[in-house]
Amino acid sequence: MPTKLSSTFISEERLQATRTVPDVNKGLEQRRKEFVFQHGEYFDSYLATEPGREEFWSHSGEGLISYKRCGKCILVGGGVIAPDDHKATLLAEFLEFTKARRYRVAFHNIGSHELVMFRNLGFEITKWGEEPVIDLGNCEWKGKAYEWVRRQSNYCLRQGVRAFEVPHCDLTPEQWKRTQDEMLEVAAESLEHKPQRREMRFFEGHIGDHEVGLRRVFIARSNDGMGRIEGFVVCTPMRGGAMWATELYRRRNDAIRGTMAFLFHTVQERLQDEGVQQLNLCLDPALRCGTKLPGDSALIRLGMSWGEACLGYVFDVAGLRHFKSRFRPRYEDRFVCAYPKASVRSLLAFAQVSGLFDISIRKLLKVSIQRLRKAASRSTLAKVH
Repeated sequence: MPTKLSSTFISEERLQATRTVPDVNKGLEQRRKEFVFQHGEYFDSYLATEPGREEFWSHSGEGLISYKRCGKCILVGGGVIAPDDHKATLLAEFLEFTKARRYRVAFHNIGSHELVMFRNLGFEITKWGEEPVIDLGNCEWKGKAYEWVRRQSNYCLRQGVRAFEVPHCDLTPEQWKRTQDEMLEVAAESLEHKPQRREMRFFEGHIGDHEVGLRRVFIARSNDGMGRIEGFVVCTPMRGGAMWATELYRRRNDAIRGTMAFLFHTVQERLQDEGVQQLNLCLDPALRCGTKLPGDSALIRLGMSWGEACLGYVFDVAGLRHFKSRFRPRYEDRFVCAYPKASVRSLLAFAQVSGLFDISIRKLLKVSIQRLRKAASRSTLAKVH
């Protein structure tokens, strides 16, 4: 556990001020990384270590909430980061902080097991998706269920692709910079065939503008591991390393077929060998969100249904669901917890902070035409019911 911090609220301006004393700033960042590694509950918890966020620490320094502010709206990512017996206290203190300033607050991606503490404080709770989770201890990669995964991996091996972890902490700064620059090149290339102008923000991690920290990086290279990077996966830690998430993954547009499946398979086998219990494949937004729940927000529920129908095509939700389903995960519900309740203003804040509608019309038309041409083949994609 990190040294207790003296202030409940640490703004980005204050963090900037500490950078005038490099040793103090470095120590603060390291404590934050270790704390989030140990107590992060969700795939996006470790994103609390990225720059550009504001922080709220409990009075005792035993709990952290990481968020972005847009006007009077607070968007929290990564959940309530604290030991289990301190979470309710941290949440109550944070709510007191936001109410005193007349902020509207929304926690995203909260699991069912934590809803009671939000409900006790009067939060409005609405389902906004599900997360596919793989129980690694029960997975043997045998039988017809995993035939597709094995076929993709074997094809890549025959084509000379090799997937492995990059021990970035053991590389020289020059070696890591070369690898990171090529990963950024792959990420930029993958964005060319997406309708977004730039990468999604806040709810998705980034590389290049900050240290990788305690994340793990896996890459796939061609030419028996000596050629170019075909794709990569960056995994974020959860629950002290007992669980990891494939939080960020990209591939070249002309990558060898099956590269991402091969990478995911490699990640899972490596984690299994280490005794890791679970792998989280990150949020599937809007999945099975159409059913009304007691006290939920009709605004969010209808918005998610509309988003799945309209934006799902833009962001290729069907393709992502098909890919993740091939690894035979189970699914866990995820919720938005809003106080006092969701509003049009808070939804607009979400869109602004995340970059949801930062879309290029030219690229959107190009992607739409490409998917129309492939409509027949895409009709066979697996459905998650």
